[in-house]
Amino acid sequence: MATQLQFRRGTSAQNNGYTGLVGEITLDTDTNNIRIHDGSTAGGAEIIPAGTIMAYGGAAAPTGYLLCDNSAVSRTTYARLFAVISTTFGVGNGSTTFNVPDLRDKVPLGKGTNNATLGTTTGSAGASSVLTSASKTGVTTAASNTGTGSTGTGNTGTGNTGTGTSGGSSVTITGDTAGSGVTITGSTANSTATTAEDSTGTGNTGTGNTGTGTTGADGGGDLTKTNVTVAASAKDSSVTSAVAEVNQTNHTHTIPALTVPALSIPALTIPSLTVNNHSHGVGNLAGSSHTHGVGNLAGSSHTHSVPALSIPALSIPALSVPALTVPSLSVNSFTVNTTLPSEVVNYIIKT
Repeated sequence: MATQLQFRRGTSAQNNGYTGLVGEITLDTDTNNIRIHDGSTAGGAEIIPAGTIMAYGGAAAPTGYLLCDNSAVSRTTYARLFAVISTTFGVGNGSTTFNVPDLRDKVPLGKGTNNATLGTTTGSAGASSVLTSASKTGVTTAASNTGTGSTGTGNTGTGNTGTGTSGGSSVTITGDTAGSGVTITGSTANSTATTAEDSTGTGNTGTGNTGTGTTGADGGGDLTKTNVTVAASAKDSSVTSAVAEVNQTNHTHTIPALTVPALSIPALTIPSLTVNNHSHGVGNLAGSSHTHGVGNLAGSSHTHSVPALSIPALSIPALSVPALTVPSLSVNSFTVNTTLPSEVVNYIIKT
């Protein structure tokens, strides 16, 4: 039969007053804890001191532990734990209770320079409480990539041709006869080159006109004279008569009938004319009183033609966009975020 190993057992009060032997192990029946004694220090040293926090896989805390769930517990019942953490994680009701740590949906964070206060909940954590991102070193090269070219379709418009317009009208110029002295002052003009189109008019033939002769009444037609008496000479006192004036009594002249033959104006063709730059000079002309007669000029109907305007079709060639090649890309060292795998457990604290 196996030999049964037994340790000395006692309450916390008994253990606290017991020094034991060097290396002696005792069991504290109040705290369910093991103590190791050194032969001189009363109570020895607890293997798991009050206030120790550890991960635990059970749903409920074992004897001698509490769940780290922010519970408010008695300061008297858990005097040993209260003596260690006091109100660091919460004051409870402020008199008879205090709070245990709350590690629900959290992980413990070690106290340090950036987070120096025990019991602090890091809603916005300091640098040392942020998970360090994983860094990738070296050079990463991506493969080159070539796209596909694109070619558009050409577009051709439709030509547009306008319609020519011809206008025309008859022109009649009425003759005028004026008799007066006219003085024309000479003038020289420079003409620019002008080109006229060919034009052919239609001949015009007038009708002859025969007037009727006129004969006035015949007068006496006698001549009468008027004499004047003058001295025959300077030395002679005798007188003689001389004719001073001669008068003819009223009389008539016969004007024969005047026949004006018919006037025929043949068709007039004006050839195309191009006049280059030149000058015309008109000298000074003084005309005495005289008469100019301009016969009636009738121009037949004629037209001016404006040719149709043709706009050719407009063609836009197809547009081709060549394929685009993106060369390989090299990326130097970079940093990426890393997701921390997790497993949910309970955290417990030693009372």
